[in-house]
Amino acid sequence: MDPRLLGSLTADLQFRVNGEVYRFGAERTLKRFVLEPELWCGLLRDPVSGVRFLPSTRTPHVWFVGGPYFFSSDSTLTIFLVDPGRYEVKRAM
Repeated sequence: MDPRLLGSLTADLQFRVNGEVYRFGAERTLKRFVLEPELWCGLLRDPVSGVRFLPSTRTPHVWFVGGPYFFSSDSTLTIFLVDPGRYEVKRAM
């Protein structure tokens, strides 16, 4: 990632993680982020429990509404899967 580049407001340079919108200044950095967002996104909030945590490559996750959702535990992932719309984070892109 290149912190010197400003994030774009165009939809083709944006990506969602846990419903939050991440903006990128170049397609190259977006592609790098999409491959392993858990390495680049920083602290996330579990959509079920509200617990803040730092995800890793072993963190439970599922793809929902255009992006990955990461969870602090397998149990909150299971709860999410029962009714994902209830826990969906909605942000305008």
